[in-house]
Amino acid sequence: MSVSDLAAYHKLITDSYDQRSTNYNDSLPHREQAQQLVDYYPPPTAGRVLDVGTGTGAAAFHAAGYVGETGDVLGVDISTGMISQATALLQDSGLSHVRFVQADGERLQHPEAYFDRIYCASAFFWMTDKQQTLNHWYRLLKPGGGVGFHAWPETSYVFGYVARQALKTQGVEYLAHSPYGSVEIVTGLLSSAGYEDIDIKVIESGHYLSLQEAIDAWIDETDYPIGQYPHPVAVTPSDILEQARQDYIQEMERRNTAKGVWNDTTQYYVYAKKPHGC
Repeated sequence: MSVSDLAAYHKLITDSYDQRSTNYNDSLPHREQAQQLVDYYPPPTAGRVLDVGTGTGAAAFHAAGYVGETGDVLGVDISTGMISQATALLQDSGLSHVRFVQADGERLQHPEAYFDRIYCASAFFWMTDKQQTLNHWYRLLKPGGGVGFHAWPETSYVFGYVARQALKTQGVEYLAHSPYGSVEIVTGLLSSAGYEDIDIKVIESGHYLSLQEAIDAWIDETDYPIGQYPHPVAVTPSDILEQARQDYIQEMERRNTAKGVWNDTTQYYVYAKKPHGC
């Protein structure tokens, strides 16, 4: 991704989450998932915690309870709106060992071997280079420290998966969740970065969509281009897009049952440690 494309990609993310920031904290599923991410692999008392893509601070505030007042929790997010909301919540909380700063989670300016835990709740998919990001976080961790983040199988969210397959048939690369879309791929990324004790908890979930809902979910250039810019749809000729859309509709019709089209929302809770002595 070029420098100009990266800047545009970041602006897209920032604008989107700035708009969502005013009521993002009201999303119970996001808060619960962030808190569960921490609970599965809590930080030590007096530990140093980095929460990447902190949003309104759900994981950061939850981690603060584990480390106690002698610990230190830093939440970073690329969205100024999210940081503003998190800072307002912090002022109301009275906590003195939590901070929020606007920053790019892939390019953090912190000393190496500093944090005991790095969390990234529902934001790892935004990283443009997953391997480089995990390498970067590895360097920021203390020996024996660990990382925890969310990921999704490439088959999760049927509309994205089927769209990716339909576009691929037409020679268009739409990545969606494929760069980290299996236990094997995630394990490989972590192993390549040097992590050990890799633990991936597969949390299965899903629900049915009506056939019309599934068809209407066909992606367009206003949808998130996960890890890509420009959005592949925005630079694909209309005739190729239409053929891909027809293939998409046919596949959704094939998947349709008496209950509708199954939308798998299975999620990975991924954990790994930096070896002692590294």
